[in-house]
Amino acid sequence: MNWIAVKYFSLEQDLQELSDYLRTRGLQHRITEEQGQQCLWVLDERVVPALQEFLTQYSQGDIRLESAPVAEAPAYSSPSLAQQAMQVPVVILLIALSALGAFLVESNSQLVYWFSFQKFTTTLIVPLADSLAAGEVWRLLTPIFLHFGIFHVLFNSLWMWDLGRRLEYLMGAWSFLLFVVISGVASNVAQYLWSESPAFGGMSGVVYALVGFIAVRQRLVPHPLIAVSPALIGFMLFWLVLCMTGVVDYFISGSVANAAHLGGLIAGALYALATTQFFRR
Repeated sequence: MNWIAVKYFSLEQDLQELSDYLRTRGLQHRITEEQGQQCLWVLDERVVPALQEFLTQYSQGDIRLESAPVAEAPAYSSPSLAQQAMQVPVVILLIALSALGAFLVESNSQLVYWFSFQKFTTTLIVPLADSLAAGEVWRLLTPIFLHFGIFHVLFNSLWMWDLGRRLEYLMGAWSFLLFVVISGVASNVAQYLWSESPAFGGMSGVVYALVGFIAVRQRLVPHPLIAVSPALIGFMLFWLVLCMTGVVDYFISGSVANAAHLGGLIAGALYALATTQFFRR
């Protein structure tokens, strides 16, 4: 579900009459404040050309809005979980692959070696350069699917369902997939350079990339789809700092991939900065 910007109006202009007129004729729309102007958005791209022409004539005073009888609004039923899932195929794919990665780790499957950053056995760790030269470039990304325990995969999947859906709605499936690939590789490389070990995994680096993107994007070019609570962003940043102190490591088996978290956060923020002009258009 992608909202399409149709026309901008000054903040001083009262659009209540126009909004009522469009609503009584069944046109789903919304009006938001964007960069010091009011912006009218619609969901159906098919109506955009005709609506833009209508709004131009309306702004010039060539059209007088005629009141129409207000029909009784149909009862609204929120979409089911299955319907919501169908709208975000990339998010569902990421959650499914994370569940698969958790299962492979839990079952000590040999397939884990194909997901890890470096190929390794009980006696040998293959240098990353050799794996990449052999065409195993997927290793730069696939550690994001490996999870160590049920709480690890649930924690990351819940954040992906909440924040990831927002970005997939905003960007579209293919653009969101590109974002995940870039931020996933960045977080994995950061963790590898810091730890110099292939024994890491998890989607949390990408989750922090979502946080970084939303924090920067919402400050530069606000949008209703990613208008999350500042308290949520603050909590995630607090958790990042807390994990970096090493306190959390005493309560879990293994250790937190702090470099992956920080690398993902920076990658998401930089991605938002790099695409600011695109979103403004």
